[in-house]
Amino acid sequence: MRGSSEVWVEMKVGMATHVGKVRAVNEDSIGWKGMLLVLADGMGGHQAGEVASALVVERVLALDTTGPDFKTALISTLNEANQALLAYAGAHQECLGMGTTVVVTKVEGDRLCVAHIGDSRAYLWRQGTCTQLTNDHSLVTELVRSGGITPEEAKNHPQRHILTRALGSPGPVEPEYQEIAVAADDRLLLCSDGLTAMLSDEEINAVLGMEASPQVIADALVAAANDRGGIDNISAIVAFL
Repeated sequence: MRGSSEVWVEMKVGMATHVGKVRAVNEDSIGWKGMLLVLADGMGGHQAGEVASALVVERVLALDTTGPDFKTALISTLNEANQALLAYAGAHQECLGMGTTVVVTKVEGDRLCVAHIGDSRAYLWRQGTCTQLTNDHSLVTELVRSGGITPEEAKNHPQRHILTRALGSPGPVEPEYQEIAVAADDRLLLCSDGLTAMLSDEEINAVLGMEASPQVIADALVAAANDRGGIDNISAIVAFL
């Protein structure tokens, strides 16, 4: 693919998802098309989370990514998906309260576009260093930022799963969006909180740096989270540039 910066980029991708050891249903959905990656972590009873995440991933993958303004197109798509979630919940009373996180990345030449809502994350691995690109839209993250609790206290806080932003809520959707420069040999990770709740950033960094294919690394991350207890659905998308 050729981007506006006139840089050729090749991307190799591996994807893995698992229900975990505790949950009965996998409410995560993942997808990949061209230079576009998307991951969503659904929530809600009666398999509503599974429906929500699948709907959002399907809408994002159907997005025309050839236009000049990806940010505007993506925000419009996410708002349409949000309205579809609300309509579905309205027609199926057992699904009231359904929702989902979403994290999306797209490589355009030497730029990486990153958008997210909720606490699903994107990481960039470069030359042995792993950097978290997204900020969790969660109550405990806000408490840490305000100095109300420490990062260590946040790990086991009883309200750590409460989100401050998610798809499935009334009103307009505004994802957090950024663009950063990427380089040859960079590696990307998109993951649900079922992975990050089990593994530290240092452990994620070690696996991302393995001399292995993206698929082997994605499988290894999911397996490691399961080995630690697998208390939630676990999903990972790994891409090599």
